[in-house]
Amino acid sequence: MGFAARELAHQWQGVAPALEGLRLDWPRVLASGALVIATYLLLIEAWRATLRVWSESLPFSAAARIWFVSNLGKYVPGKVWQIAAMGALAQKRGVSATAAIGSSLLVNLVSVLAGFAVIAATAAGRVGAVVGAQMTGGAERSAQFIVIGIVVVGAVALALAPVAVPRLAALAGRMTGRPLAIPRVPPKAVWVAAASTVASWLAYGIAFFLFAHGITPRATGNALSYIAVYTGSYLAGYLALFAPGGVGIREAAIVIAMPKFGLASAADAAVIAITSRLWLTVLEILPGLLLFRSGSSRTVRDHSAEEG
Repeated sequence: MGFAARELAHQWQGVAPALEGLRLDWPRVLASGALVIATYLLLIEAWRATLRVWSESLPFSAAARIWFVSNLGKYVPGKVWQIAAMGALAQKRGVSATAAIGSSLLVNLVSVLAGFAVIAATAAGRVGAVVGAQMTGGAERSAQFIVIGIVVVGAVALALAPVAVPRLAALAGRMTGRPLAIPRVPPKAVWVAAASTVASWLAYGIAFFLFAHGITPRATGNALSYIAVYTGSYLAGYLALFAPGGVGIREAAIVIAMPKFGLASAADAAVIAITSRLWLTVLEILPGLLLFRSGSSRTVRDHSAEEG
């Protein structure tokens, strides 16, 4: 909330006219929220699927609580705490350390790689507009070949994930002070995570498309462009390790990218960026806090019962 107020104050002259024309289309806004929640559930099931590859399992309700509560860790600088919390909570539910940490690292790593592949695929047709230059046919084809190259590199990186995850586990162990020995990652787990995370990026982008059109009638463009903008802005915030939840970085990327893709003016993009941050923060934090509280209450009841 503080971030939103500060940004509105800094950009008030440009944003004020856009706020005057604000017309909320609640069916679209609520539909975007429902799609985001559905995507969360898809990612939870994807995590459970990777656990099963390691011959481990969790009930969906327990996995949902672990996922939402550990997701609060993204609001702590460093990003590793989200992964560490997921692994620690899963181990408390009887999941082995190998499966708990390995599956969490795998889904996060593959999600980033899949995100870049999705950006390359959805933005390929708008290379000239994105770079902001009038490109000749040959230059634009060359740019598109570069995009295809990014997709190929992403596919190779996914293929190398079974090797990369154990190395990342060792790095996470050094950062958290808990040595982690992760064996070779089953290739099946990589492809399960890849399919589900690609689907999640597409769903997030469509939800962003619905939200933007629900916030202002001046939003234009097709869903593919919104997928590219949202995925790129989210990854920019995620990879900025110093920014809790990517705050500031994600919004700046949206404000820069939306006008270049012809989706909104800079002022409308600022309104969409700030309101979408508030909307997503509620959708991310509220379930985590509710489930964290319910888990804490359950723990107190269990301890009371044991003492009785």
